[in-house]
Amino acid sequence: MKKIVRTLLVILISVSLVSCKKNKETDTNAQYGGAEYVELLRNYQVRDKNYGNTQDDPEFNKFLDQVFIDGCEMDYFAMHYTVRDYRKYGIEKPPVDLGEIKYGFDQENFDYFKEQLDILHGFDYDKLSYKQQYDYDAYEYTIYESLADLCYFRYDFILSSGNNQVENLISNFSDFTFYDVESIDDYIVCLKDFDRYMEDIIKYTSDQAADGLPLCDEWIDYTKEVCDRALNKTEDNEFIVSFEKRIKALDFINDEQKKAYIETNHQIVIDEVLPAFAKVSKDVEQFRGKAKVDDYALYKLDKDYADLSYMLKSSSNTSVDEMFQDVQDQMSMFEAEFMTCYYDNDLKNKLNSAVVGLLPNYLLTGKDCLEFIRSKMNEDFPELEEVEYSIEYLDPDTAPAGVIAYYWPSPVDDSNQNIIRVNPNSKTSGYETYTTLAHEGIPGHLYQHIFFHQAGAKDFRSTISYTGYDEGWAVYSQYLSMKYGGVDDEYTGSALFYNFGNYFFEYSFIDIAYNYYGWNAVEIYNYFDKESVFTSSLEDIENTLAYVKENSLTFIPYGIGCTNILKLRERAKNALGEKYDNVSFNRAILENGPLPYSILETAVDKYISDNQ
Repeated sequence: MKKIVRTLLVILISVSLVSCKKNKETDTNAQYGGAEYVELLRNYQVRDKNYGNTQDDPEFNKFLDQVFIDGCEMDYFAMHYTVRDYRKYGIEKPPVDLGEIKYGFDQENFDYFKEQLDILHGFDYDKLSYKQQYDYDAYEYTIYESLADLCYFRYDFILSSGNNQVENLISNFSDFTFYDVESIDDYIVCLKDFDRYMEDIIKYTSDQAADGLPLCDEWIDYTKEVCDRALNKTEDNEFIVSFEKRIKALDFINDEQKKAYIETNHQIVIDEVLPAFAKVSKDVEQFRGKAKVDDYALYKLDKDYADLSYMLKSSSNTSVDEMFQDVQDQMSMFEAEFMTCYYDNDLKNKLNSAVVGLLPNYLLTGKDCLEFIRSKMNEDFPELEEVEYSIEYLDPDTAPAGVIAYYWPSPVDDSNQNIIRVNPNSKTSGYETYTTLAHEGIPGHLYQHIFFHQAGAKDFRSTISYTGYDEGWAVYSQYLSMKYGGVDDEYTGSALFYNFGNYFFEYSFIDIAYNYYGWNAVEIYNYFDKESVFTSSLEDIENTLAYVKENSLTFIPYGIGCTNILKLRERAKNALGEKYDNVSFNRAILENGPLPYSILETAVDKYISDNQ
């Protein structure tokens, strides 16, 4: 079986930034043909679906099954988090380690995806069932994305603030599930590989710097902060405490075995893991003063790569110009609804009553909060079968600084293994707690993942993802969830959402304004001063811009993703009038799983035509 070199599976938003040496980079990009695949994405043509055909092509299903197997065989951690019983699927267990990470053009992966594209194009699209046609489209689009992204390998900063592999390592080990003795043993083997992998991270970063792309000081500081937090405790750090807690809870090993595993883990952490953190904290200092965060603005670089970055993060192949206008229109719509409520006494009273009425529900914690939402959501969302999940707190010393919470999807063969992890360091208000749980859980990520699973998702779909769809759905579900605690109409709920949720859109706007168009803080301030009734000080804009510079593209999946869903919903409402309903629309968005929005649009068109 072909083995593909992969880096460690990550759970946080991946952010690739870029350097300022334009001529050298443009030549490098041309060498690998990245512009060709960016153009394929820009001009991606969505085919008509044969909705009358429900008969699957068995050979195509076999192909998809092999794609799933290939994906699991690429990386041990990817396999572990994707499937519980790998033997059942005929998966050849990959080497038990943290994977290989090296700087340079990945010819092996590039050739693999080109080969996959040839095989895919060998199938007769018109003879596939319409469900298979969605799978075909999803995989074809993913291949184009992968080929394009591989060509711009130089811009993959693995120690940036938004995609910090050291931080991701902590999360991968903290959330590792022990299914059996084999998985415990595998964990120990991977833990012993920790120091080697950290050395590879520094080697990768050094090679990247030698190629003219050194870390900026902001990312150095962030990496050191991650390492220092991990080193803040010794005997009671996360790697020891979390492991011991999980081991003690197991019922398939005896006390003597538990004791032995705990002692082994303790020794590796003390002797190898903590020194590795200390070494990285020291080694990243060699890059200090060699780059500025302003050097990495997309507008200074290759336009094809800039366009690709926004396409990848938004799950959309519309132009950045169109994204920029769409997010402005969305902000204006929310603001108009808020101001209507503010100036209309009846609506204002309703809005104020909603805030008071919602407070008790916002103060609900954990499962009580999610089950409360679930009891109210059937008026907007398709029904979900029962599903199990847990809500757990991260260790306060190692919790990612920029993360409030996150959701770990269940393996394809165990839909009840769902984990929502909450950062105890996040000083969220009751409102934010409520909406965060809605975002990560129900009706957000957890609901979307399980709904697609229960709708008969092909296993291979778990090996590809569309961040703009995933996060766009989660923000959209927060938006709809506002009315469940006391708001009796969506209009007022929309105004309430704007009151504290508009930062998704504002940060997306500022990201594009700075990173794509090169606006400075004064120009951004002047825009808001002119276009919005809600003004921010120049100092506030400068602080926001500083975050956007360091964390380029982070909010694009959220703001642009949600904007795209709301655009599709408005399209459906305009076409159907009184025949429109949220449940049916949301089913159309969900039932074919995560998709680029140009493909998802066909599902919405089908929903419209079926209900006119």
